Amino acid sequence: MLEVHWDKIITEIFKFDRRVRSAQILDQTGRQIAGGMRKGIPSLEPQSEDIRLIAGITIQISNDKTWDRYFGKNQFTFNKRERLNIMTFYLGNKLVLVSAEPDFTLQQAQDLRNQIITNHVDLVR
Repeated sequence: MLEVHWDKIITEIFKFDRRVRSAQILDQTGRQIAGGMRKGIPSLEPQSEDIRLIAGITIQISNDKTWDRYFGKNQFTFNKRERLNIMTFYLGNKLVLVSAEPDFTLQQAQDLRNQIITNHVDLVR
């Protein structure tokens, strides 16, 4: 059985660009199995809101799965906000959640997702 080193994937995400603020890998229930905030970068939301934020994102992703049969599988989501950008994508059956500074572009988000998927194709199958 393949042993997955989730922390190495998180490190790879942080190395992709200094504007990545946080990177997390979540299981199907929304439980964090790896990652967190970049060292030295404060979170914009209070810690008391973390569970609500993750719950909202996992509910949205779960709801979006109902459209898969019509539109195909979701490649990634990119939510552009005033103070940060949030992106999600699947790596196998895990959800990767990344937040980045507002000047992190849609193209860079796509490039990050493609790099992680390509480097860890064994997890996607």
